[in-house]
Amino acid sequence: MNSEEFVKLYTRQGSDESITAFQNEMGFSLIRFYPKNTPYFKDGRRMFIKIAVLDRGFFYSVEMTRPEKEGEKTSYIITEREGYKRKVTNFFSDASEFTFDNATQKVNHQLSSKSFTMNEFVEILVANHLSDRLFFKRILNELANRVLKFLFWLSDARYERIQTAIDKYHYGKGENPPPKDEKKNIEPFFKYFYISKNILFAILLVTFPSAIFFGHLWAYGDFSLSNLSLLLLFFLILFSCEKFSTWLDKKIKEFLIPSKDHFAEKKINFIEKLHDYQYNNKFNLKLNIRNRQRVDNAEEK
Repeated sequence: MNSEEFVKLYTRQGSDESITAFQNEMGFSLIRFYPKNTPYFKDGRRMFIKIAVLDRGFFYSVEMTRPEKEGEKTSYIITEREGYKRKVTNFFSDASEFTFDNATQKVNHQLSSKSFTMNEFVEILVANHLSDRLFFKRILNELANRVLKFLFWLSDARYERIQTAIDKYHYGKGENPPPKDEKKNIEPFFKYFYISKNILFAILLVTFPSAIFFGHLWAYGDFSLSNLSLLLLFFLILFSCEKFSTWLDKKIKEFLIPSKDHFAEKKINFIEKLHDYQYNNKFNLKLNIRNRQRVDNAEEK
């Protein structure tokens, strides 16, 4: 079966704007209008659907795009959907959930062993795209992002998900020099404890109000600077802050600047795991999810 024959497995629908067979691969791309009562339709957005049978498996993807005309040619720019109150879900396959059977000319679902015609499969893709499949994942991603921002702030650094990923890529390839390890970001407290300024600030922010409101509960002598137990606890806290500061700074550097030792086993620290978690948005497609056009019509009324 060639690409032209593969396209014929799909019957064009009224909501389809165009369908194009791939040149060098068995597959096609489909441009489809959004349901008329959605804000995506009113803004001129389009669904960009790609389906192909490749050497590495059965491939598909659905993304929101914005058409741009350049003379007689129209290009489709993949867009973010963050500006909309109701989200859609862009996604692509990893060639593990569905397969294409050349004999039956149907798409097989590996987990349920169900088979679908090409039109039925396209409707499954569209329905999943129109549903906010990443609602809870976005909340977890935001939580991971806030934790990373706080950890970087404690180390007197700044974390921005996209920019940090770009910097990490350039540092790894040696294209940009990594930031210098300057002592100006470390507070030489009493010239003995090297503590990140924000860690010191956070500790003081917690200890001073605690001392004011809970000092009367201190059960080990007078709550004053003349109390040796209190002084010992104070310096123990400083020592712990120094250890935490140097440990956190080391973990951030290991995350941003990978080791050049090819023989050393790579250890993924918790910062890299949190960072990578935000990019892992995989989910299994729902087979019985309904197209949301009826819901959109009801809410519009």
